[in-house]
Amino acid sequence: MNYHNIIKKTVLIFGYAAIFLLSEYLYRNIYNIPTIRHLSEAYIINVSFVLFMVFVKYRFTKIIIWLFFTISIIANNIHYEVYKSWINSTNYLLMFIELDEVSAAGNSMLAKLFIPTIWGIIESLLFASIAFVIKPKKGYRLVDTVFILLLVFICVRSFYTTQQHGISPNPDYSRLKANYFTLGHFIGRIIPYYCIDLSDVPTYSIDEPNVESPPKIKNIIFVVGESQNINNMGVFGYHRDTTPFLSYLDQYNTQAVIKPTISGAVMTAISLPTLFNAIEKPNGSLQISKGTTNLFYLAKKQGYNTQFYSAQAENQMMIMNIIGLRWIDKLVFPTELGYKKSDNMPDSYLINYLKEVNLNSSQPNFIILHQRGSHVPYGTLLNDDDRVFGTETIIDKYDNTIHKTDQILQSIYDYLNSTGKNDWILVFTSDHGQNVSNETFNHGQFTASSYTVPTLIYSPNYHIQSNIKEQLDKCNVLYHQQISTLLISLMGYDRPMSDCKIGYVNGNLLTGDSGYLEINQQTGEIKNIQ
Repeated sequence: MNYHNIIKKTVLIFGYAAIFLLSEYLYRNIYNIPTIRHLSEAYIINVSFVLFMVFVKYRFTKIIIWLFFTISIIANNIHYEVYKSWINSTNYLLMFIELDEVSAAGNSMLAKLFIPTIWGIIESLLFASIAFVIKPKKGYRLVDTVFILLLVFICVRSFYTTQQHGISPNPDYSRLKANYFTLGHFIGRIIPYYCIDLSDVPTYSIDEPNVESPPKIKNIIFVVGESQNINNMGVFGYHRDTTPFLSYLDQYNTQAVIKPTISGAVMTAISLPTLFNAIEKPNGSLQISKGTTNLFYLAKKQGYNTQFYSAQAENQMMIMNIIGLRWIDKLVFPTELGYKKSDNMPDSYLINYLKEVNLNSSQPNFIILHQRGSHVPYGTLLNDDDRVFGTETIIDKYDNTIHKTDQILQSIYDYLNSTGKNDWILVFTSDHGQNVSNETFNHGQFTASSYTVPTLIYSPNYHIQSNIKEQLDKCNVLYHQQISTLLISLMGYDRPMSDCKIGYVNGNLLTGDSGYLEINQQTGEIKNIQ
């Protein structure tokens, strides 16, 4: 046995893996990409790919491994530079069915994409060199089999489960790991559903709205709540005074719109992409990836400074790429204040960020204040003064969060009023509701408490507000879609605010294949479509 050759090959295998890890580490630092969450895991993945390249028996398998590696590196480098996220499965589909549009977008950014592309090509060529530098005496069919089975596994898993990694790849994942989930979801889920039409839900698509005027309102402040239902809100008849501000506003400000609202879905990962992309019906994944009805995209086109301030932990908001990350000028998570990526922060801090925005600048502002709100566990971010109903029961703790959100809305309202201007609109709604009792608390089910949320819409601009109120007074209950289309209209587009006749509540898949509700307010009928 030639121990010298064994040691040499071992050093080369682990050395190649280390070079690829170092390359990705440097690339992320240069291009301000989040660091890999688990460096050891990333290194093991690199070692595995080098071992596959060395010990597979068949040339065809080597080509497949090299192609997978090359796509993982180059496609993700380019995609992150353009969209600030790893490529997802729907992006792969759009790359084929809208090749002209993708090519045009790429051609307009050639200078920006040059270094990421060259960097990826160099890594790809270095990976290919493994086959020539490390030559074992023979390859093993078992290694080919293991690699193929790993690919088959993720494809089958993507078809039969609701795993979302391929829809919204985590930037903390290495490029190889992210693309493993993405390609698996593309091959195992997207291709069958798109090409063979396995989905029973029609694809939702709508044209990009046209600009018809300059922005109608200068400053849009959109407060996005979390897990807040209407059942525990005093303004909607709850026995506790959990909403003194909203109750006062509802009674004494006759122009303010405060209404129950049907959310677009029963969970955040579906509801927020639906809300921020103005998706009226389920199966809007392609529309979301196109981005032509995304609120941030449309705001940017009209000259708005787009900002997203979140009180939620950064590692819990991996859906930002399908919310509109690529068009957000300023994105802030609690990490900016020194919190860990897994930490949330008190919602009251969002008010400070709002006060830092120059609302008097010549540039209009589209500002999102994203709460932690009433997320479980209830009230952990509140201080003792905020626990006005005590902490004896689950309902006490939940009601405290409702009361705190009411205080925050009052603070925002008072601050905006103090500017003395009428060039702003305040919008508040929640992503979904919450089913809360002292015995159970959850969401994600097709129960009214999981999808019926509050909405507040108010602007001191009398012309705008009276027009909004006139339209919405026709509705006993609103839909998230009306909020999306209202904002699009206020930005100066020819997309009128939707009516409240029929709306949809999606389940836990963007495609709607896990079921959805069709709610007809005219007839009172609720269809549960599976």
